[in-house]
Amino acid sequence: MFVVMTRERFWPMFNLRTFSTILIVILFLVSLGTATAQDPQYGGTLVFGAESMGDSFDIGFWHGFGGVHVIDTIGEGLVRADFENGGAQPGLAESWEISDDGLVYTFHIREGMTFHDGEPVTADAIVRSMKRPINPDDPSYIEGMYMYGNQGASNWESLEAVDEHTIVLTLMQPNATQLLVFSRPDGVIISPKALDEYGTEVGLNVSAAGPFKIERFVPGQEAVLAANEDYWAGRPYVDRVVIRAYPDEAGILAALEAGEIDMTLYAPFTSVPRLQNSDNIRVEVGAPLVNLFAGANVAMAPLDNLLVRSAINYALDREVLIEAGLNGFAEMPASLIGPLDLGFDESGREISVYDPERARELIAESGLETPIPLDLAYENNRFWPQLAELIAADLEAVGFDVTLDRLDTGSFWGKVGDGQTQLSINQRSTFVPDPHGKAILMARAGAEGSQTQHHALQAADELDALITAGISTADPEERAAIYQEFQALMLEQLPYIYIGYLTPPIFVNKRVQNVETFGTAGGRINLRGVWLSE
Repeated sequence: MFVVMTRERFWPMFNLRTFSTILIVILFLVSLGTATAQDPQYGGTLVFGAESMGDSFDIGFWHGFGGVHVIDTIGEGLVRADFENGGAQPGLAESWEISDDGLVYTFHIREGMTFHDGEPVTADAIVRSMKRPINPDDPSYIEGMYMYGNQGASNWESLEAVDEHTIVLTLMQPNATQLLVFSRPDGVIISPKALDEYGTEVGLNVSAAGPFKIERFVPGQEAVLAANEDYWAGRPYVDRVVIRAYPDEAGILAALEAGEIDMTLYAPFTSVPRLQNSDNIRVEVGAPLVNLFAGANVAMAPLDNLLVRSAINYALDREVLIEAGLNGFAEMPASLIGPLDLGFDESGREISVYDPERARELIAESGLETPIPLDLAYENNRFWPQLAELIAADLEAVGFDVTLDRLDTGSFWGKVGDGQTQLSINQRSTFVPDPHGKAILMARAGAEGSQTQHHALQAADELDALITAGISTADPEERAAIYQEFQALMLEQLPYIYIGYLTPPIFVNKRVQNVETFGTAGGRINLRGVWLSE
């Protein structure tokens, strides 16, 4: 078994994206030593092991990551996200222009494309699909399609097809992420014929324009996807992709070792040492796109006290958390924004120093009687239980009395959404390579059902203003400066105590070649260029 692992830190002594590109090239070249040197081949079936599979693929709703993986594999939006280099790449739109004031987007649609049902991909068809969530008269309209909110439609002044291959979108206010959000799973374009024919059941009958199309779907279990022979970018290499759900990590690991699945993100991290003796599996390391953190409910005592939040921050031995809790698959944190994001500020790493004596001093300064009672909520899956126990030990060593609150996923999010957790550990990634996605998810004061109840922060209004400025400014240097100010303020307020940047293992059968690791690290699998060796 060849395991591709790295402990290198993403220090920006030189261009971060250059470093990351070199790293991925090295990992790829090294991995070639385990494969037969040959040209890409057509044919075969790739089986992907998912942690869940919903009962629909309606892009207006969240159906778990299994659903996202299917949508990403069958779908195509106006643009694609370039996770490696940042920015957008052409998708259904082969080119576009943006006006100097950032309000008018003109998209030029490729000619000759078809949806999976044979209908032509035209500007009218795309506009119809994009307007679905804001048109109650559309037969496929379902009230509450909240995932579409990520598309920014509330800021659209107009959206129209000016001819068969040209779309003009006019915004009310500039939105620096508008182009990129069209690459999200909820930005996939659906055939108007399918919208008319299946109406509100279109999620069971999605006809998109991506590299694979749905051949068979068993709700809650698996989706079988066949190669799209008419895909605009050329037929994908593999004949079929099967995305199959497993009830737990143990089942995924067993299927991986038995050769029943070829690729997964969901085998237990602890299995990496065990897999080192396998002749058939390799482990690739994803880019640090995912933030791991402890969210402090600042509206609830004792975490309404900044001294207590600061004490928690200094109490955590992150090197131990990463090595023992995550099997080394993380980088030391600096802030909410990750090392590959625009505006990343490495100076925040200083606050991640392990200093239990300073933690005890801060607790004493708070005037609270010790031990301080504290509930720590976490999900009962993946690495969370082990991480929670390590965090609890660190906190109890400096003066907290921690009660572990182990919850299933639904109960965890229900409790978080109701503002009933004190301290809770979780992760955040973003489906597009831009810091705004994390900023608005994790720091917008209006989100009162958030993990940290950050509307209660003293600097809530200031944080909101920075988030608005970051999305309203088009110039990258100006945006970077805004996000650096945002990071500094978040570190001052500490609604989140950062644990690390996850560099997740990607488990792959050695016959699978040309795996794209950047987007995959954030949950966006790209199987267009994957092929299977003999």
